[in-house]
Amino acid sequence: MKGELNLFIIWENARKNTDSLLEVMKEKFEIRDIYEITWNKENFPKNLRRFYGANLPKPLRKTSECGVGPFLLVLLIDKNPRHELRRTSNGMQLVNSNIYDEKMRYRKIFKGGYTIHSAIHQKEVNHNLTLLLNKNVEDVMSNLPEKWNGKLKSIKSDLVGTNGWKDLDELFYVLNSTTNYVILRNFEQFPEKFNSEEHKDIDILTDDHLQLPYIIDQRKPRDDEIIVPSTVNIGNETILFDIRYVGDRYYDEKWSKDILSRRVLSPKRFYIPNTEDHFYSLLYHMIIHKSKLSNDYIQKLVDLVEISEIKNIQKEEFSNFDKLKEILDNYMKERGYEYTDSLQYKIKHNELIRLYRVAIFIAKKEGINTLFRAIKGKLRRKIRIKMNDHD
Repeated sequence: MKGELNLFIIWENARKNTDSLLEVMKEKFEIRDIYEITWNKENFPKNLRRFYGANLPKPLRKTSECGVGPFLLVLLIDKNPRHELRRTSNGMQLVNSNIYDEKMRYRKIFKGGYTIHSAIHQKEVNHNLTLLLNKNVEDVMSNLPEKWNGKLKSIKSDLVGTNGWKDLDELFYVLNSTTNYVILRNFEQFPEKFNSEEHKDIDILTDDHLQLPYIIDQRKPRDDEIIVPSTVNIGNETILFDIRYVGDRYYDEKWSKDILSRRVLSPKRFYIPNTEDHFYSLLYHMIIHKSKLSNDYIQKLVDLVEISEIKNIQKEEFSNFDKLKEILDNYMKERGYEYTDSLQYKIKHNELIRLYRVAIFIAKKEGINTLFRAIKGKLRRKIRIKMNDHD
């Protein structure tokens, strides 16, 4: 099919202009389907906050602007998309300029402020559709009509995950279409079993740490490194998610980027490190983060050696802490990775400057009270790291 799938949202307070809006849209795009979506009014601010994420610091104001009644999701095809740089609320971005420019024109014509929304690039299209319909672009396209029949399809449901996740499969389906992530370890029995005495949290690495907490609906989303393990409701269980991100000094920043770029989709349809990254990141976790040998992790390391191309490691060496540290040292040097607790690494990555920028960002986006809570969260995290004995 020639062209790109895209969308517009006409929030309740702009629906008085629906007929005129649709006529204007038809001048440039092919309207394929329209949904009328009704959210629970009590959940409306929360749905908006999860939908827009960290880009929406004041959900109650947005709720008042949009209205809390049924809104329209217009699915359309742009036959001749143009990809150009535009200055957006998130800085300069490569966007579909046809969609972006038309959105700005509609807002001006109908004087509706931000009551008209559009996804400005394909990543955002996938994000929006997956949260709204629990269907990613591929699945929506597989059932997209050739022409809109003039009827509204009615959906009465909050964003997927707003009232908890049905199971881990549902959560991973959404994550696969909305963000860049990798489950770092202890995923061998996912999705059937995801909680055990040995491993009571899910360790996830991302380069999208500002939005991920909103997507999974963490109970206490936080910005930047002050994210602490927070609960996510999955089935009948409450699970801890420990979010790690590029630049948080959990792993070398270069290594974190490499882990994400080399990730693989497991047969169970969630992203995991490739075998080499799995082995050495697990070894790093045991030797550096835990500073002690673990029989559980040793067995996993042995198993990984047996199925990989990792050579020159003898089975008996896995019971020798110093030898394992030497193996890790050699790998870090060979790959050009650094230990993040070294003074050299902290100076190179301008830790104080980064923390200052983070504080300014949080204060502007969330307010000074949130910044104070964030500082408390970081202090609690420092204490947790010292006392932590969970994996």
